[in-house]
Amino acid sequence: MLTRDELFRAARREVAARRQRAVMQAQERRRAAYAAVPALAEAEDARTQAGLGLARVAAQGGDPTAARAVLAKAGEAYDALLRQAGYGPEDFSPAYACPDCRDTGTANGRPCRCVAALVRDMRRAEINNASPLALCGFETFELERYPLDYDAELGASLREYMGKILRYCRQYAAAFAPGSPSLLFTGTAGLGKTHLALAIADTVLERGFDVLYASSAALAAQLAREHFDRESGSDWLDACQEADLLILDDLGTEYVNALTISVLYELINTRMLCRRPTIYTSNITDPTVFEARYTEKVASRILGSCKEFRFFGADQRRARPAKTKKQG
Repeated sequence: MLTRDELFRAARREVAARRQRAVMQAQERRRAAYAAVPALAEAEDARTQAGLGLARVAAQGGDPTAARAVLAKAGEAYDALLRQAGYGPEDFSPAYACPDCRDTGTANGRPCRCVAALVRDMRRAEINNASPLALCGFETFELERYPLDYDAELGASLREYMGKILRYCRQYAAAFAPGSPSLLFTGTAGLGKTHLALAIADTVLERGFDVLYASSAALAAQLAREHFDRESGSDWLDACQEADLLILDDLGTEYVNALTISVLYELINTRMLCRRPTIYTSNITDPTVFEARYTEKVASRILGSCKEFRFFGADQRRARPAKTKKQG
């Protein structure tokens, strides 16, 4: 898991590598063409010498008319030979991936949009490695999986109830900004908690914000390794603290000890103080269990800072055919 700065530097390195590849490929095309048509090299040399001649005349303050005519004639001869050999001037120019910055990473004195796009793609790939992000969008959240029978406790059918949660999540993602509320999705396994959290992540990523995803168990294990091995070169805690949006999935599955509680408190407290929202998913539905597991200090920060959504129903993953999308 990379920090935002590490991702940005990696994206800039990739853009620089693209530029180098484009230049080298153009040079290789030129070498191949000149090897096939040696007269091209001679014609280019003549054009270069004519250009130098014009520069000398200008530097000496002489009349450049004749020198300009020589340069124009040499250029026409080169272009004619190029066309005759089946090439155009663009064949020997680098084919840059980004027309805005010509693969320099900077356009109009600012980081180019291609760098931001690369950062977004790298983060999306990182999340995909740890989650089914590619399968989890709002459009693949299938409300028809939930029954239409009226539920007296909910005051509506389960499908209507889940439809309200889906609409809220869409609105939340579309309006996401620093300072948006944190969310807590609770309920038993397979009801769509992870699916909706990742659907939000996908939209927020596309809007240009930095999003991190981590399962609670993986995060706790990695933070413990970092605590005991400062030479590991990894810093998940920094990355999680600074992300615009953090998805902490399956809270309650991690191994809990004093170190876990301490690091979790630091992470949650830092994000709260910086007004950086977190989306938690958990199978724990009883607040007293939260407090018993994480201590009152941590539980109060999670439960007190989040807008909570309770998911109900039967495990949707068991109900669906194997080929369809996960709705975890």
